[in-house]
Amino acid sequence: MKRTIFFTLALLSIISILNISCNKIKEAVKADINLSYSDVEFTIPQINATGPATLSSKDVYLNIDSIIKASNTKLSAGNIRSVTIKSCVINMIDGDAANNFSALESCKVDFSSNVNTQLYSLAEITNNPDTEAYTLEIPVNSSINLKDYFNATTFSYTLAGNARKTTSKEIKCKATIKYTLEAGL
Repeated sequence: MKRTIFFTLALLSIISILNISCNKIKEAVKADINLSYSDVEFTIPQINATGPATLSSKDVYLNIDSIIKASNTKLSAGNIRSVTIKSCVINMIDGDAANNFSALESCKVDFSSNVNTQLYSLAEITNNPDTEAYTLEIPVNSSINLKDYFNATTFSYTLAGNARKTTSKEIKCKATIKYTLEAGL
């Protein structure tokens, strides 16, 4: 009887040690990656009327699997644990005093991917000031896990908003959208 109890306790101890060791190994095989879509160029068409407007749409190719493998060869896009957005900044390349972000009362960036086609609002500004500006930092919700979109290679972005005033020309822009990606076993 004593041997059975001793054997059972020894077996439970070994199982506990193995479980802790496996969890430590899993935690050691992970990658925290800062993703950045830098300098995604697009054009806002001339705004001819005030009110709601789709300002631009752009598809971007990014091989997430390759980026993860470059950080840790034991991981792939299938090992994504979480993806959160850090920031969304749009810069005008050829704006001027009459053609700048003051033309927009509000603005939002929606996105989807070839894996998850449901549109999600990444960033939104609802009360953009009526002041001459060539950079627009659009507030993001960094607490939402976007991992269901990121086992993908193509990401679709749409910029929409409410026009406060018209513009006299097309405006070339560059967007920088940053994410934090965590992958692990």
